[in-house]
Amino acid sequence: MFLLNTILLVLAAAFLALAIIKNSRSCQAGSAVTDAGSLRMNRRLYRALLLSVLLFGIAARLWQFGIIPGGVNQDGAMAGVDGKALADYGTDRFGTWLPCHLYAWGFGQMSSLLSYMVAPLVRLFGLSVVTLRLPLLIASVFGALFFYLFMRDIFGPEVGLISAFIVAVNPWHFMQSRWALDCNLLPHFFMGGLYFLNRGLSGKKRFLYISMVFFGLCMYCYGITVYTIPLFLLVVCIFYTVKKRLSFTDAAGCALVYLLIAWPFILTMAVNFFRWDSIALPFVTIQYFPDSIRSGDILFFSGHPLQQLWKNICSLTNITILQRRDLPWNDMPGFGTMYLFTLPFAAGGLIQLHRSSAGSEKQLVLFSLLTGIWVGLVTDSVNVNRVNIIFYALMMLNVLGIYYILQALPKTLIPMLCAFVLSASLMLGTYFGGYAGEIKYYFYGGFGEALEAAEASGADRLYICLGEEHANSQATAEILTLFYDRTDAQYFQGKDVSSDGRLPYRERYTYISSCAELSELTGSAGAAFVAPARSASVFDGNGYTVTVCGSYCAAVKN
Repeated sequence: MFLLNTILLVLAAAFLALAIIKNSRSCQAGSAVTDAGSLRMNRRLYRALLLSVLLFGIAARLWQFGIIPGGVNQDGAMAGVDGKALADYGTDRFGTWLPCHLYAWGFGQMSSLLSYMVAPLVRLFGLSVVTLRLPLLIASVFGALFFYLFMRDIFGPEVGLISAFIVAVNPWHFMQSRWALDCNLLPHFFMGGLYFLNRGLSGKKRFLYISMVFFGLCMYCYGITVYTIPLFLLVVCIFYTVKKRLSFTDAAGCALVYLLIAWPFILTMAVNFFRWDSIALPFVTIQYFPDSIRSGDILFFSGHPLQQLWKNICSLTNITILQRRDLPWNDMPGFGTMYLFTLPFAAGGLIQLHRSSAGSEKQLVLFSLLTGIWVGLVTDSVNVNRVNIIFYALMMLNVLGIYYILQALPKTLIPMLCAFVLSASLMLGTYFGGYAGEIKYYFYGGFGEALEAAEASGADRLYICLGEEHANSQATAEILTLFYDRTDAQYFQGKDVSSDGRLPYRERYTYISSCAELSELTGSAGAAFVAPARSASVFDGNGYTVTVCGSYCAAVKN
């Protein structure tokens, strides 16, 4: 992949350089290429290509959905557990009524929108890996659709078609759509807000208010929105009011719609910042989290702001420009988030954005890019998840850069198309091949099957150990157990003992942090174990039947 990426990067840079030279000469000759470029095609062909891209993008995301990645991420499992509690009782797993923000691990809270989206699916189909991940898939497909429509409306149908193709084969967009993480909803809701905002600014005022619904819901996707979305909306409001594209009346109406949706989240942040007591209302609970440490992730609350700023700049550069390797579930080696050869296209996109004849609507691209940069500068050591709001903006630049080159050099269409098709084919082959085995380990592959085998034994007590190599292993083991067992929230809270004769939850389940503790417990009567597969030898000679399931095993007394 290194050699291929190097070749493609050199070609992309050469195409950009040639396009800049040709456009410069055209400008000197007084015949600059405009947005009405040389990519016109008949409507029937356009629709056929668009439909093909759409079907490919959806099919790739649906293939083996719920199977790859194997296992389940602990944060995703937590969203599912709370989603089931909301579906059953209207509370989170601890019994908090309609929480605005979720308790999560205690020290770092979790946004609630994913759990609320999971809840009706659980109600209809039960809790499973598919129902947990489905909201992200749906949001991603609609985010891609909004991306296409947004670019088409501002820059024309040809740019729209390029946009549809780029988002369909984009590595970041593909990967995040197939597993569940609350914060990954943010870029899609933000993209929906951008699309409707642009429609509203183009004269259809009702869309302004629809956009505020999306921006309001963004607040329940990720905590960083408290210092992101209001600032973005303020800048947009000032800019388009000055441009006389937005009246004071409409601006006030938009602010009202946004606040009607966002105020519980904003109040939750205020309650935790000022350490006020929780506020219980009939329709929402504004909860205080005494153990929260999230404020330390914000630059303004850092003890060493200048050092933190430099660290943030480096992290942002590594993630977005250099596309260096991030966490295993966020990218794959050799592909990055945008493909490693696309940097010249992004640079060309900035040129095209400047020279485009599109009106002031094109500034929304710049504002969305600056919003992502702001997140990267203010948030501690961003990774792909933390700065995910920037990736649609980067795709916009890639699309505009490709269009800029094609206007000047139409014959580069086939080479660039081949580069993306080849890269996408390799990416998909890797994802469904070797990567599938790698990511299964990080998502605790086999734990669910081992737990099922232990539960099926009918043992009174279960001892569960993930292994000391996992941070916060006891809490993680518990949340995975709650997910795979589909544990009733009231049973977990100790309010309800099942009629099947099981012990109360706290007596039945014991979570162990170290495999070294297992040997001391093997003599426990009526007990079964779930442990890392490497610990299977602990149960030899003690009368246990050991079943290995991926990285884990179940040990059941004979």
